[in-house]
This record gives sequence, C-alpha cells and structure tokens, in this order.
Amino acid sequence: MGVYLITGGANGLGAEIARKLHGAGNSILFADIERASLPGVRSVMCDLSDEAQIASLILGIEAVEGRLDGLVCHPEGDNLTATGKLINAAAALLRQPRGAAVAVHANGPAALPELTRTLARDLAPDIRVACFTPFSAEHFNSLAAYLME
Repeated sequence: MGVYLITGGANGLGAEIARKLHGAGNSILFADIERASLPGVRSVMCDLSDEAQIASLILGIEAVEGRLDGLVCHPEGDNLTATGKLINAAAALLRQPRGAAVAVHANGPAALPELTRTLARDLAPDIRVACFTPFSAEHFNSLAAYLME
C-alpha cells in the first residue's frame, strides 16, 4: 500500500486519521514535537517551525521509506507557515507516486483554505492538494479515500 506522513499525529485528529489509514494497510509516519505511540506507526520528533528539521524529516523519509504517497498536515494553532513549507519540502517525494497533500482545518489558521488553494494550483497536476474539515466519521472516510486515490 502507501506511505503517509501525518503531522500533529500524537493525539486528537492526527491519531484518528492515522488509525484510519493504518487500518487500510498503509505505513504511517508521525511527525510531532512529542513522541506518538500508536502500534505499527513510526514516530519522529520534529519541530515543524524549524526548516532544518523539516528538511531532515523529508530526507529521513526518503532514506527509510523510499517514497511518500500522502501528507496530512494538521496545523496546531497558527502554524500556517510550517504547513506551506512542509508541503513544498515534500513535493519531490509526493510527485513520484502522484501523491496527495491534505491540510486538516479544525482549529487551524483561518487562512489555511486559501493556502491549500494556492498550493493546489501551483503543484497540479502532479500533486493533489486539498483542505478538509473532518467533524464526523464520514469526513474521516472521505479524507482517507482522497489520500488513497
């Protein structure tokens, strides 16, 4: 199946998305400032406000997993800049399998939908970029289906 990176995956929505994708047989990698502990998931501590740590994260994925099919950015608070930098840093890996990047808009910055529209336009047709607001099991199913297209 695929390899998916989820930021902010240590708890909450990120962990729910990881369970959904992992349950479908995918490999999951968490990147968060705290270590996540979900069975079968590789966890990397990473401060996404630090460009050097983002670069190291992407290099590590390329070295260990060798590919990246999808990226789920779950920005905490006002971390809009980190979301844009992470999607752009991962673009080369995401292009190889014609992957997808999703920004989860729950308590994220108000400008997140506009950022994802801009990235969708700039990275198309090689990478699909969307913004999701999951509030129910049906929304999680839609998000997982979008990533695994």
